[in-house]
Amino acid sequence: METCEYGCGQKAEYQLKNGKWCCSKKFNSCSEVRRKNSEKNKIRQAGKSNGMYGKKHTIESKRKNSESNKKAWRDTTSIFNTDKYRKKLRKSLIEASKKRKRTIEMIKERYPLFSIIERMRYNPDKPGEKEIQVHCKNHNCPNSKEQGGWFTPTNIQLYERIRNIEHHGLDNSYMYCSDQCKDECPLFNLYSDPLEEKKNKKYYTSTEYQQFREFVLERDKYICQYCGEQASEVHHERPQKLEPFFSLDPDFAWSCCKQCHYEKGHEKNTDCSTGNLSKLMCI
Repeated sequence: METCEYGCGQKAEYQLKNGKWCCSKKFNSCSEVRRKNSEKNKIRQAGKSNGMYGKKHTIESKRKNSESNKKAWRDTTSIFNTDKYRKKLRKSLIEASKKRKRTIEMIKERYPLFSIIERMRYNPDKPGEKEIQVHCKNHNCPNSKEQGGWFTPTNIQLYERIRNIEHHGLDNSYMYCSDQCKDECPLFNLYSDPLEEKKNKKYYTSTEYQQFREFVLERDKYICQYCGEQASEVHHERPQKLEPFFSLDPDFAWSCCKQCHYEKGHEKNTDCSTGNLSKLMCI
């Protein structure tokens, strides 16, 4: 005869899910299990009345924890307020700022577009410090490019100028040497330089250009004038960026395929490519 495996000694009539035999359908109904649970409850109740049970949650323990935390905070802040710690912190901050300091070489490598638009140099009055200087945007300022002057911008000025040019493609957030130059400059708070917009002005509409393109392709019977394959693009003999008045002149344009248009018409490595010509700066 099977006896209850929970210790009551009675006949086991039910096999539970855990594989054990019990005198009842549920092990909690066994007399021995109920007796043990009753004893545990008595011990727990006695502990509560004596303040032993749940010690972490008593008022006294909370007060002690609070005092220990305050003492630890006082000890920590006292270390931070010492002159020795302040000198050490100041030295580490200076060394970290030197490591993160921007150089012209780093800017040219990371931000090529910004390097083309903005001229930079190191301050000649502070050799060895590599202090970057730029031109003030106000053309009447002695520190402007027009007046041949330089000034040292703040890190925020450099950051905002680089961010707008490189990440947003906007020619704004100009750098000024003073608030007075900002107020006097007509370009302040503009999204772009109107003189640059005038240079990039298109002298034709998209409809006119499409008509010109179809005319050149039909004239050449959609045959590439370089390799003889099927043509899908039109190449300008005179670059649109430098001579926009000849943009719709079919005498200075011919049909070509996409590969020949890139390799023979706009190869980036050639000195006469439109990309390199547009980057030329008069000195």
